[in-house]
Amino acid sequence: MRLTTLLVTVFAATARGCGFRRRSEQGARTKRGDNGPPFSIQQLTKTTHLIIQNDDYIEYPFVYVKQYPDIPLTLVVDTGCGAQNGKPGNPAVELNDFIEEKLPLKATSHCHFDHISGIQPFADAGADIVSSGFNKSFIAPENLAANALTTAFGTITPSYNVSNFAAQHERLQYKGVDLGLLVLQTPGHTPDSMAIYDENERWIFTGEYAANWKDFVNSIEELLAFVNEKDHDVTSEKCVRLGAGHSTADVPAGKMIKSALDFIRSVEKGDVPVIARLPGDEVAPGGDLGEAVFFYWQSPGNPEFSLLAPGSFRKDFGTT
Repeated sequence: MRLTTLLVTVFAATARGCGFRRRSEQGARTKRGDNGPPFSIQQLTKTTHLIIQNDDYIEYPFVYVKQYPDIPLTLVVDTGCGAQNGKPGNPAVELNDFIEEKLPLKATSHCHFDHISGIQPFADAGADIVSSGFNKSFIAPENLAANALTTAFGTITPSYNVSNFAAQHERLQYKGVDLGLLVLQTPGHTPDSMAIYDENERWIFTGEYAANWKDFVNSIEELLAFVNEKDHDVTSEKCVRLGAGHSTADVPAGKMIKSALDFIRSVEKGDVPVIARLPGDEVAPGGDLGEAVFFYWQSPGNPEFSLLAPGSFRKDFGTT
């Protein structure tokens, strides 16, 4: 039986965007030039697997694949950097081919180049693609190259059509069947950012954060309130788990989001030092960011979080 793919584009990118990452041993990154297999895979829950791409941009994007045993459907959250951006020397393996070989399922999560560059084969095969309906024009074909940062990083812009621009708190369905997935619009990293909450597994897929500072902080606060509500009167073993777009795939969501919120508020107040200033051609070799200057915030010691953003980003929260 042919399986249907549901691609969920949780987050998009912006030319003004930045990277907000947890500094974690899980999903640890190898150095450019290190060759391993194109993808690695591990099981997270009884229905969900994590796939990590070994790419040439040192992004190592996380892809989440959920199996539906009772219906011919695969949910894929994000699609990685695409076979064309794999490590030199590795075979050019498309994500959909890897999934078909390893798992009977498929889906995706947002429009940054490191999350959608593997989407083309899915789109060509007729996959249904879900994105946030908060700002449809942001990922319109005429805007995608700039907003997905494919131009900035000098890579190929995929071509695809969104099947469903999901509304806030929309419940995703397949042929009238409720999939137990709730859409949470979280503008901030980009206008079309969204998270997906898996009610049955108590798992929330968040992608990435940070771009428009005010929207970003508001979305983090709303996400924390949502998770705290779900965790009310449950034991720690049943708390909501978090699957991010990079580095973090299996942690208590409430604790992680609260720690992240504390960090960004410290950045906002100027309590976190800028430890490096990087030219654009170091941030995106081969792209068109050469004139930009990026700042890197990190707390002293052994910090859990760091923030990389354009220097102009500081104006959003008043630091210099």
